[in-house]
Amino acid sequence: MNKLMRLGAVGVATGLLCSAILLPVSPGQAAADVRQGNFNAAVVKSKSAVGDAINLKVNGENTGLKGLLLNGKTLVPVAFLRDALKIPTNYDSKTKTWKIGQGYRQLTMMVAGGSVEPVINGFYIDGEVKLINGKIYIPFQWVKDYLGYDAVWNKGAKQLNVIKSRENKITVTTSSYDKESKRVSVHLQYPQLGGMGDAKAEKAINTFFEKQMEDHKGHIDEVMKDLGDQNITNPNSFESSYLVTYNQNGVLSLLFQYTEYTGGAHGMSYRTGYTFSLKDGKLLELKDLLGANKDYEKRMNARLSKELKADPGYMGGLEGLKDNPDFYLLPGRVQIFFQLYEYTPYAAGFPEFSFAWNELLPKGSSPFASFK
Repeated sequence: MNKLMRLGAVGVATGLLCSAILLPVSPGQAAADVRQGNFNAAVVKSKSAVGDAINLKVNGENTGLKGLLLNGKTLVPVAFLRDALKIPTNYDSKTKTWKIGQGYRQLTMMVAGGSVEPVINGFYIDGEVKLINGKIYIPFQWVKDYLGYDAVWNKGAKQLNVIKSRENKITVTTSSYDKESKRVSVHLQYPQLGGMGDAKAEKAINTFFEKQMEDHKGHIDEVMKDLGDQNITNPNSFESSYLVTYNQNGVLSLLFQYTEYTGGAHGMSYRTGYTFSLKDGKLLELKDLLGANKDYEKRMNARLSKELKADPGYMGGLEGLKDNPDFYLLPGRVQIFFQLYEYTPYAAGFPEFSFAWNELLPKGSSPFASFK
């Protein structure tokens, strides 16, 4: 069963289970419910600074700005991104919304009701935002994972030296498909690459994304056909968005989310990760990255079984990694994730498990040796 069919099947099953006892909500609420499944950010107000102050540098030069080390997490002020890293930053006082960065790397933070909603290109992201003495501090991990920066930490001097990540020299732009009617609202996004050294590989990847989007549009048409002319209080809605999670060492990794609402208690979402070799356009599997360790599945399964089964909401059924497990890359690690309802309730969101490369591969080996 392909991914889009799986999304539809789960959505139908969920509707059958819930429609008899739960009232429908608006499409906006439905989408928000799904997106916030892994959402754990909040503004914490304080009259005085908390945690240990750290010096922030850029390319070895002092910036005069301070970050915080709190509970093992490094936080940096928004002013550091704006003034030191020169990332375009805008604040709308009417909507109380920050916009940091551009294009597929734009971080949006709306502050409301004592909390903040951090979104990058349609994805809510995990982490805790601090509001201290009128300044907003965000996890540096966001800057590293999504905004294209790295850092060197000097524990003795309590200094964080921030540098640009050594990324692949490609461009990523967003193509969109939008449709609005009384019956349906469709907003789809997919990436297109440019600037790759190999035109054939570039075309292969772009064609792959185009086909994925055409397949999804076909899925939407089938769903709407099945719904027929039933009375629609709220328009059915379909959305897709993507996140570039890794763009280094000849490899590009992305995470996609497909969300649909066709009535019932809430919408339904499906996520899928795609990781490509930019050298030839090949879609990579986990074994292509971890081939240096023949026992990587055994090691991953041991941790997954222990941690997932310890979850109070675990519903059973885990027998180990699937033949083609869902994964995507982040700097220094691979993320294994599972779908809504796959092993845990809807409210648990998409369970994710992070594995550092040095946890899975022999010392001195690299998952990217074949792709540079």
